[in-house]
This record gives sequence, structure tokens and C-alpha cells, in this order.
Amino acid sequence: MHANMPTSGGMTVPRASLLLGLTLKNEPAGMSELGESLGMSPRNMTVLVDGLEKEGLVRRVSHKQDRRIKLVELTQAGRQVAEQEIGPSQLAAAALFDDLAPQERDQLLYLLEKVADCLRARGIDVRSREQG
Repeated sequence: MHANMPTSGGMTVPRASLLLGLTLKNEPAGMSELGESLGMSPRNMTVLVDGLEKEGLVRRVSHKQDRRIKLVELTQAGRQVAEQEIGPSQLAAAALFDDLAPQERDQLLYLLEKVADCLRARGIDVRSREQG
């Protein structure tokens, strides 16, 4: 993904991942939820969202039931960047797997799950497929 990412605008993998992740949400998402999915600390998430908000790509909105809770949503500019600039790099990365036969993809997935299990056994927090 990094090799195909646009070089203008200081786009990084975490920034791109957050923008793409928000395109999949039907409503604003909590920073802790987003940070967990990206494997980022609350402090790093705050810095990341601050930068994207300053550029007008995301905005913070209040939770409907609890105004103290701030959620994050894409702006129209953020959606445009995600779809037009980052989306093609994600498709290029995904296309790498097109050359693998279905059986080979199954084997790769099996091996990656095995590596994740080994990491978990060593106390390293790795999300399972069921966790998304």
C-alpha cells in the first residue's frame, strides 16, 4: 500500500488507513474504536485526527446521547481523498493476490493465522479475523 500511495500531501499509512476505514462506516465512529482497529494509542489517535481535522478531511462531532463523547466522521473532502487518491493504491495492493490460485490464498491465510497465533502466544496483541 505504501509504495502505491500518493506522495503529495504527506499521506502516511495510518492517515490513509483511517480515511479508508471511515469510508466503511455508516455513522461517525469513536476514537477508541478507530484507534483499536489501527493499533494506535489514544494519544497517537488524537494527533492523527488533529492533523486530518486541520486539513478539513475529518471532523469531530458530539455523540447523540452523550455530548461529552466526541466521534469522528469524514468530510466531503476526506471522502474524495479516500476514494480518488487512496482507493487506487489499495486496489493495487489487493491485486497482488489476484495471481494466487484460490488454494494458494487459503494456504496464505492459514499461515498468516498461524503466525498471529504464535504472536498471541508470546503475549503480543493481534486481532483475530472474527474481531475484524
